[in-house]
Amino acid sequence: MNIDLSRFLDQTTASLHFDETLELDSIEVNGRKIIFTESINVVGDIYKVEGSDYLSGKVHFKYIENCARCLKEFTQEVSTVLSGKLIEKSQTKDFDDEDAIYYEDSSIDLKDLVINTIILSIPMKGLCSEDCKGLCSKCGKNLNEGNCDCVIEDVDPRLAKLKEFFK
Repeated sequence: MNIDLSRFLDQTTASLHFDETLELDSIEVNGRKIIFTESINVVGDIYKVEGSDYLSGKVHFKYIENCARCLKEFTQEVSTVLSGKLIEKSQTKDFDDEDAIYYEDSSIDLKDLVINTIILSIPMKGLCSEDCKGLCSKCGKNLNEGNCDCVIEDVDPRLAKLKEFFK
């Protein structure tokens, strides 16, 4: 996913618009497999502000994963922001900023930056819905589909002896 900056850097154009797609099948994030259902769309602009070059864009993608509570497969759609200050790679000694986007030889490769943005935008725990009830800890039934007949007694082991008084 290379963007040619030559027309922008020699100031032929004041800004540069890009609309790119990235083809990825899947990525692994902290042991979770994220499967993309379609191409990742990256749209944005490169422009000058007070003598500095900036990139501002949006990353849009859809993915499938399993719910962390009920293990049901679900699809999630995410739009996130991609932005930073463009810095030539030869100037990396002089500039240290986490929002920096480095380019080399009048082109910028956004692939790694887009993947990092995707990883940061995926929730830590993938849930099919906010009110997902999960699975029964005894029989394994999906509690979103209905209650089970299991009797679960959660007794604090420190208070288990007190239960004998009520028998």
